[in-house]
Amino acid sequence: MPKLLSTIPDGFGLRLADERKQLGLTQSELAEIAGVKRLAQSQYEREASSPTVRYLAAIAQAGINLNQVLFGDLPLIEQPPNSDQYRVERQAFDLVEEHVRQQHEGFLGAEARFVLFQLFKSHLAQQALSQMSQKAITPHASQKIAA
Repeated sequence: MPKLLSTIPDGFGLRLADERKQLGLTQSELAEIAGVKRLAQSQYEREASSPTVRYLAAIAQAGINLNQVLFGDLPLIEQPPNSDQYRVERQAFDLVEEHVRQQHEGFLGAEARFVLFQLFKSHLAQQALSQMSQKAITPHASQKIAA
């Protein structure tokens, strides 16, 4: 399986605060929606601690763009070719299932699973597109020799 980000990239807190403000919510309001205390919300925005999957699922339902908050990327416009799309979706599904198995309770609700699937799929699709563009840019060995 491909290795995903082991930690959330720097800037998560700023992006989270920006998204919250765009929705016109205070830290207390978003914390209540997400089922956490305001202190936890503040810690996420200061990057003093990392959120749970349940928190991410809840804020996604509130309208927070998780792809932007977690990865700092705009939503994908381009998608991998259909031949790669199944592979990407299958890998994303397998990663969700692996994550659920690693949970203490061995359970994750449907909404949280869907959020994880969307995040994994987006990240894997970006990786696939990046690899495709690298292959297009890198000349083949025979072209290197001719040069």
